[in-house]
Amino acid sequence: MVDRIPTTRLSGERVLDDEGVSGVRRSGARDRRPIRALIVTLVMVAVLLVVALVGFLVLANTPAFTIVSIDAVETEHLTPDNIAKLASIADGTTLLTFDEAQITTNLKRNPWVGSVSYTREFPDKLLIEVTERKVDCLVKMSTGSVCWCLGDDGVWIEPINLTVLDGQSADDVALALAQDMGAVLITDVPTAMSPSAGEAATDEVLKAIALYREQFSKEFVAQIVRFSASSAESISCTLKSGVEVSLGAPNNIDIKEEVVTQILEKHPNQVTYINVRVPAQPSYRKLGVETVSEGTGVTVGIDPDATTSPATPVDSTQQQTQDSTTTDATGDGTDATQTTQDGPVTGEEGTDTEGMIQGDDGYWYTYEEYYGLD
Repeated sequence: MVDRIPTTRLSGERVLDDEGVSGVRRSGARDRRPIRALIVTLVMVAVLLVVALVGFLVLANTPAFTIVSIDAVETEHLTPDNIAKLASIADGTTLLTFDEAQITTNLKRNPWVGSVSYTREFPDKLLIEVTERKVDCLVKMSTGSVCWCLGDDGVWIEPINLTVLDGQSADDVALALAQDMGAVLITDVPTAMSPSAGEAATDEVLKAIALYREQFSKEFVAQIVRFSASSAESISCTLKSGVEVSLGAPNNIDIKEEVVTQILEKHPNQVTYINVRVPAQPSYRKLGVETVSEGTGVTVGIDPDATTSPATPVDSTQQQTQDSTTTDATGDGTDATQTTQDGPVTGEEGTDTEGMIQGDDGYWYTYEEYYGLD
């Protein structure tokens, strides 16, 4: 009997050596090779990062890249010198180490500054480009003849002192100035409104107006030249045609627009006032003539740069037309006048016309009948 020598079984694959002798390659040695390669790669990457960091620190602090020249692009309200002074870049700052966030904060001390961009022009020049805030609204204060510019991001910019010619109203001058700036005029705001340059506008009346502008169609917003807002529940607007629209609180906005549009289409160039505080019970005022030329909503011949003492504003809602009858069609205590050439027209005897609309034929209709909705 031949004694067997104990052997240990090795896992792995059988291979031949250079002399053709069969052997076993251990799988453990094979599996460790990718790990070693990964470690070597990580070490090399770390070394490169350290070298890059050292190189950056050396370049960042080399005098060759120290900012010695600041170029700035002039804007409507800021000169290059203004921009450079506001930036307040410390001596010794380099193109690789200057703090963009801090410099932007410094520049925004001027409320006209909206956004800022920087261009490094090696070896030693920095270009600063400022984009100014766009004036979205011109808000006329309730007292005096001062208007505040309100940016399209809801930030107060600066006040403007209006100068008014004899025979003009401050509101007319403000409207002309607003249109020249491509902005919407807001008047009759609460006396408690207290703007501060560079601060966000948080007044409720301005939020209410913003809701109307956001939810009205773009086509309808383009027709509006002025908002009046004594409170968030008492909003009205004036269209380019000169038509005044009483809107009330910012609710049912899409329905209010639809009703106003229908009335204007049914009575082109004849309507002077529309009340849609309660859109299901609208009312309107017509001129006593059939044809009226479309206006612009702006008094012609106003020079916003003229200098004179302020004049007393004129309240257009106080103007009356001949042969008119006043009704409270909305039920909110607001009078709305409807006009025909033949004078007042009432419904048939015993008919309650409250909440109804008077047609061109002199008869009264429900809202559904008038617009053909029933």
